[in-house]
Amino acid sequence: MRAREPKAAVRVGGRPMVARVVDAMRGAGIGCIVAVVGHRAEDVRAAVGEDVEFVVQEEQLGTGHAARCARAALAEYEGPVVIAYADVPLITEDDISRLLEHHLLSGSAGTMLTAVLPEPGTLGRIVRAADGRVVGIVEARDATEEQLNIQEINVGVYCFEAPLIFEVLNGLRRDNAQGQYYLTDAIGILVGRGERVDAVALQLPHNGMGVDTAEDLARAQQLSTSGGGS
Repeated sequence: MRAREPKAAVRVGGRPMVARVVDAMRGAGIGCIVAVVGHRAEDVRAAVGEDVEFVVQEEQLGTGHAARCARAALAEYEGPVVIAYADVPLITEDDISRLLEHHLLSGSAGTMLTAVLPEPGTLGRIVRAADGRVVGIVEARDATEEQLNIQEINVGVYCFEAPLIFEVLNGLRRDNAQGQYYLTDAIGILVGRGERVDAVALQLPHNGMGVDTAEDLARAQQLSTSGGGS
């Protein structure tokens, strides 16, 4: 993004992206927040702010590995755990509250936020069964022609049950081109174990946009000042 700061610390609407995500979690009533930091950890710590427990990811081995690093901080906890990427700065407390409410009412082992887009492009598609349960996430490059017509995509904000999710994360493999542990693989593992996984579509799809490029950043800035996002 041609930024001097680490991505999580880049500002959107006057606030670091990661701080906006933390604010949304606090607004949704989440009291214990664990921030996993790695690359340029001190800069990210400063961007996150206070009243957060920090865990260091010594090696950057993927999103699934990052989530697994939080296990020690939540060792005694049982119940719902919300996991979110730091680069979804427009996500709101209402979005997370809807996720939590659905998760608790459905009794699912995992619930994810999704967005329905008219042109999903290269984004991964959400595959649902006839009863609405999620059966998997299919990357566009691996999708069939029928699956490419799916307009629902993964946002990167999840609610899982602890300690079950940490058992699943321990079983992740990194036999992929990037050699990383992917959090998205946890969905398939849960489904394969016969667990229920649900998805909740955002009411405002752009709230779930990820910021990876300078163009994304400009779009997020525009939306944050025009009433989009938190």
